[in-house]
Amino acid sequence: MRFDQLKYFIAATQNGSISAAARVVNLAQPAFSAHIRTLEQELGVQLFERSRKGVLLTEAGQRLYDGALSLFRHVDQVRDETINAATSLTGEVRVVLAASAAAMLAGQLYWRTAQQHPQIRLTILDLLRMESDTLVTSRQVDFGLLPNVSTLVGATSEPVLAQDLHLVGRHWPDSIGSEIDFADLKNFPLVMGGRRNQLRIELENTALRTGSRINIAIEQDSLSVFRSIVMNGPAFTVVPYSAFAVEIEAGLLSATRIVNPVIERTLSFVWHEFSELSLSARAVKDLFRAHIGELLTQHRMRGRLL
Repeated sequence: MRFDQLKYFIAATQNGSISAAARVVNLAQPAFSAHIRTLEQELGVQLFERSRKGVLLTEAGQRLYDGALSLFRHVDQVRDETINAATSLTGEVRVVLAASAAAMLAGQLYWRTAQQHPQIRLTILDLLRMESDTLVTSRQVDFGLLPNVSTLVGATSEPVLAQDLHLVGRHWPDSIGSEIDFADLKNFPLVMGGRRNQLRIELENTALRTGSRINIAIEQDSLSVFRSIVMNGPAFTVVPYSAFAVEIEAGLLSATRIVNPVIERTLSFVWHEFSELSLSARAVKDLFRAHIGELLTQHRMRGRLL
């Protein structure tokens, strides 16, 4: 299995077509196809399901794709580390942020990194927890800033921030103050993720433990969709304050802290268990932690530094 074969395989996967990938890498299609067939024969597995519409990965193909991306990222890191030994920090750093923190943090962290480490190319992703876990464990990102990762297999974590959960909405009863008992959530129709969504699981487990119930009226799997639904109708959601901090502080939404019991989420840095962070990635991680600490001190972010 050669590097060039893996590069062609990645190109076919990302383009969804052998012919399109051959054009991208500037190789004749018969020669490109021969490389893919040789790779399949060498591994003894079928990597693609082929049809007139293009190619789709088989289960074996998906595993190879994830591993190949991880391999090439490691090669890039080795190159960057060699350069960093003699010069200022450089290279690409890929980070995935919790969707609930991205809106507040991504822009500030991007520009702060650009100012302090101008030769680092920072790429920031914001995805739901399940997708983010895969990026971390397949080494497609250097590290993540994700919630409640203690159960994530194959990862090393470093706690950063503890955040309380808030009920957020636009149409508020006059009786609601700065705090609301968990038991009273039953009176509010909630927009929440599907049954595999971690935040929903936490709420349902708390309801079961306390003998309460919650009213999940709408299921969605995108934080931006949560925001739009809550902004435009009589629905609410439960999130860390930072998820909708911009809208809350602009007066477009209101938030009240959930108590009795307080529900706390921990944001942690997390990276692959058997990978050392590069010098550039460590510098970005340290910068992230320092910036979060400053936001807390300035009361521009809610929570406590761990």
